[in-house]
Amino acid sequence: MANQEGIGTLKLECPQMHPVGRILKEAPHQQVVYDPGAQAGPRRFWPDEEDQPQFKTTCSQCGRPVAETTTALQDRHRNLILNASETIETATLPFV
Repeated sequence: MANQEGIGTLKLECPQMHPVGRILKEAPHQQVVYDPGAQAGPRRFWPDEEDQPQFKTTCSQCGRPVAETTTALQDRHRNLILNASETIETATLPFV
């Protein structure tokens, strides 16, 4: 069964359930990237220096900043990749 979103996609949302991007790995040999969405900007390798020690972004729908520790998101994404039965999960980032 082919997965259209990648082998590990952690969808990120604000507390109001608006999408704020996703952290994904599309193939075993590729690096992890952050995809903020087509209208918000280009994909980039993740995490970069700006994402340490906390990953921060802004919800494009409600305009409020959200954040989570980078290590917590890395752990969730790593566990998702290691889980053979799941390839997509959603993480709600708290408002800052």
